[in-house]
Amino acid sequence: MLPLKAAAVKNMHAPPEALLARLPAEYRTVLAQAASLAASQAARLWLVGGVVRDLLCEAPLGRDVDLAVEGDALALARDLATRIGGRLRAVHAAFGTASVDVQVAGGSTVTFDLAGSRVERYRSPGALPEVAPAPIEDDLYRRDFSVNALAIELRAMNGQLSAGQLLDPFGGRGDLVTGRLRLLHEESLRDDPTRMLRGVRLAARLGLQPDPATAAQIQRALEASYLSLVSDERILTELCLSLEEPRPDETLRLADAWGLTPRVLPGLAWSEALADRCARLAQAPGDAPTGGPLVRAGLLLYDLDAAAQAAIAARYPLPAEAADLLRQLPGLRAVASLLTPDLPNSAVDRLLRPFSVAAVTVLHYAEPATAALTGRYLRELRAMRAPLNGNDLQRLGIAPGPLLGQTLEALRAATLDGRVSTREQAEAWVRQHVMDGPR
Repeated sequence: MLPLKAAAVKNMHAPPEALLARLPAEYRTVLAQAASLAASQAARLWLVGGVVRDLLCEAPLGRDVDLAVEGDALALARDLATRIGGRLRAVHAAFGTASVDVQVAGGSTVTFDLAGSRVERYRSPGALPEVAPAPIEDDLYRRDFSVNALAIELRAMNGQLSAGQLLDPFGGRGDLVTGRLRLLHEESLRDDPTRMLRGVRLAARLGLQPDPATAAQIQRALEASYLSLVSDERILTELCLSLEEPRPDETLRLADAWGLTPRVLPGLAWSEALADRCARLAQAPGDAPTGGPLVRAGLLLYDLDAAAQAAIAARYPLPAEAADLLRQLPGLRAVASLLTPDLPNSAVDRLLRPFSVAAVTVLHYAEPATAALTGRYLRELRAMRAPLNGNDLQRLGIAPGPLLGQTLEALRAATLDGRVSTREQAEAWVRQHVMDGPR
């Protein structure tokens, strides 16, 4: 990944008011309401973590905004949801956390995650923490990396969002400039081994390198097998977040170098071919087939052998669409060699229709020799329908049963190949090939 651009480096010491001005208007409106409510409850409200880091880096903002509350975070979340018409969810009283979902322009949803500022105590490696209220400075110390231990105090003045102080107690801004990934304390990975997975994702995105102490702590955590103490569900959550990155192959490349990949995805390894697949997707023009996290997963796992695929399916509670895609990959690879430019549309359809749209999109980027066919299939052929449906065929005298289904299939093939395009042509085709032909 490229280092921070010069403009972003200059912004590392921008005043907090200028940083908040870079937030989208919808975010500022919600945060002004939250700050006003916090003041009425004698609480202090802080914008914390990744969103502050991304404002400093001039990086794209995510759809999750983390807020720390020195006060009653649950009460503030409830009042905020009521005031702005948001949806309150993920309320965890034991941890003092709650989320408020807000619809913004374009119909997308932004989640504001509120948590009481706290300290955490872990009884054993990878266990969920015991928490206790604490000032914001202690809350920042419990976080993972220096570049995430950042906070801006939020205030409301005359109904508008305003900034208080910016906290950077561990030199996170300096680490962003120098490209350094630094854990905050010696027990960090013992407390939460998934920080290794978050760290590699962050390092790939921002072009960071672990400092010597952090690199040594990662090695010790791997030797102690701390990741094996974490539930597969939690690891899967981190893996899915990696798929939200535009170039997950970069994360995989670093995970290999750190020794993480064999612990979470045995059998998978970075390769030039894998990187080329992901690059084709990332650089695809606007009219090309689109691919989100599911397609990126398919591109990463495309070359895996059957045993490695089975191990992933057995280990992780995959969503149904992901499990389905994983099952389709061997057949997808087999079909690739059959897709030749001289095939009629109906033959292309017969080969690709058994696969999901996500699977065909994976094939489109995994096998560039097939891209012309798979692109046309996804844009045009898959959605193409014959001029007549089952009811029309029954009105022509074909009774419900196997012949009806066979006729629909054959008529669609004739439509795909351009032999039929209108209802009149379709009716004539049915009479010639079905009703007047051999039964």
